[in-house]
Amino acid sequence: MAPDDIRTKLLTLLTTIAPDIEPASVDPARDLREQFDFDSMDALHFAAAVSETFKIGIAETDYPQLASLESARRFVAASLARPQAGST
Repeated sequence: MAPDDIRTKLLTLLTTIAPDIEPASVDPARDLREQFDFDSMDALHFAAAVSETFKIGIAETDYPQLASLESARRFVAASLARPQAGST
């Protein structure tokens, strides 16, 4: 999946979880908690939505990698590039 497609899907997930976020105002490098009123429950919902949307497992220890839009994009891209368990 292309990086821009991942970014677009992540922005859609963000605005679904926190409708007050204006997609054009998101600084991809800044922590979402610093930019917006994005609390721990929002972060948990975001992680679950990312996992479900992209069909990837996200361990709790990986949650910090979802802290910014860009780090989330990199995490998703890397996860999608890994061979899935049970596939050859």
